[in-house]
Amino acid sequence: MTTTPKISQRGVPAAVRRVLASGRVWIIQGVGTLLVAALAWSWFWMDEARVWQIAASAVLALLVLYLAAFLQRTALRVYRRDRLGAIGPQGPAAAPQRRTLRQWMPGAALVFVFLAALVWGYGEIREALPDAVQFIASWLTLHLRSPVDPYLLERRWETVQFVLPWLLFVVVWLPPAAAALLGEKRIWRAAARAWLRLRYWLGTLVCAAVGYYAFTKLSGWVPSVKGIGMQTVSMAARLGVGYVTALGSWLVILALAEESIAASRERNPDDTWD
Repeated sequence: MTTTPKISQRGVPAAVRRVLASGRVWIIQGVGTLLVAALAWSWFWMDEARVWQIAASAVLALLVLYLAAFLQRTALRVYRRDRLGAIGPQGPAAAPQRRTLRQWMPGAALVFVFLAALVWGYGEIREALPDAVQFIASWLTLHLRSPVDPYLLERRWETVQFVLPWLLFVVVWLPPAAAALLGEKRIWRAAARAWLRLRYWLGTLVCAAVGYYAFTKLSGWVPSVKGIGMQTVSMAARLGVGYVTALGSWLVILALAEESIAASRERNPDDTWD
């Protein structure tokens, strides 16, 4: 009697398989991300001279935040269902229990405050980078006894500038955010499981690099084609391929975040607030 070996549902290859098999998530994320980007862009151009304009701006901002959270939550729930469906629910996972708003909101609010703090810190770091580059160039020039061009250092940093957002928002913030969206009762304990997994760090770093370089290189590449029509087709094709690649990289990151925060006793994704 032969038995079929069980395919592992953890790791980067398993996450890629789940992403490639989730056509519905691709459509929802692809269209929804463009919609959120358009709404966010229109929010920046809204006037706030009158009370009703301020109220409309606040409503639009809340709508953008809700849609962004809805998109990520949908992908996380689908990936958890796919993974649990392959290994079978364990323990209490077969008995879904929805959490109330009162139970769900405090943790989600704390995660949002955490995001605001990270955004502020990211802005401060970006603002301090030019002076830091000048200082590092001077220090290297003094200790290496050879002139170091600060502009060369700045260009070197620009080639890997995705590392800082990856560290702050993917490694640090995404695990607690995913735990909150999936209804984990102990958000920070679930996040710690991802923070302590080297596989999550390395897998998301590779995905961030692929998405970043694919989009920036393709959007910045200008092929030698003649005619406005061919140039337009080329630009649309390059942006389309870059967007799809970046979107796929983000979906793999979400799949890795979902499995990395999961405990040994799996839970049903319906154990959350709707």
